Amino acid sequence: MVENKGYFGQFGGSFVPELIQVLLDELEGTFEKYKNDPEFLAEYHHYLADYAGRETPLYFAESLTDYLGGAKIYLKREDLNHLGSHKLNNVLEQILLAKRMDKSRVIAETGAGQHGVATAASAAKFGMKTYALFSENDRVAPVYSISAGLDYPGVGPEHAFFKDLGRVEYVAATDDEAVDALLLLTQKEGILPAIESSHDIAEAVKRAPRLSKDKIIIVNVSGRGDKDVAAIADYLEKRNMKNQE
Repeated sequence: MVENKGYFGQFGGSFVPELIQVLLDELEGTFEKYKNDPEFLAEYHHYLADYAGRETPLYFAESLTDYLGGAKIYLKREDLNHLGSHKLNNVLEQILLAKRMDKSRVIAETGAGQHGVATAASAAKFGMKTYALFSENDRVAPVYSISAGLDYPGVGPEHAFFKDLGRVEYVAATDDEAVDALLLLTQKEGILPAIESSHDIAEAVKRAPRLSKDKIIIVNVSGRGDKDVAAIADYLEKRNMKNQE
């Protein structure tokens, strides 16, 4: 129904300044025009395969499964995408829409570094300029959370709606649990996940031993963790020092 457009139950809506709303309306109109357009979809899927490297495999984590002794764990290897995360999947579509809107530049707020990298690379691929928020040394500006990609002050309306419906269970993982999960997957499978993905892995580590061996857990490894190595090393050093006090 039209009156419910943009809402998920009681959640959603658009609360932005009028000037920004005009731009969002233009973007929405372009999306509605092209979302089912065969030519647009063919171009989008071409670049997903030829540039991003999709489809990514579903990998059986045999060593981790044996170690935990419960449900089988499979990893959706989005970390194998070009540039190392799932972010390129969405950014490619955004860039193709921007081109059809005759835009010459895109602006990205990069709370997660791999989003900024994906935006910059895609813009370069299609000859567009990119503006992104970086610190003075050309690295992603620091944020509070150990996981920059999860350092958001709000919850999307879809997630809030699904929680109210009882369709999705949302759980938390501490920094220690996420880091330990990252180390465990690296040790058992030789796969270095992003710290965001490590929160998912931490929950799988908790649940797998409680489930029978005929059950299957699929974990989305949304990105690789090479960009997190320095932060993880710093975290481990501080944790070790604290434990020695």
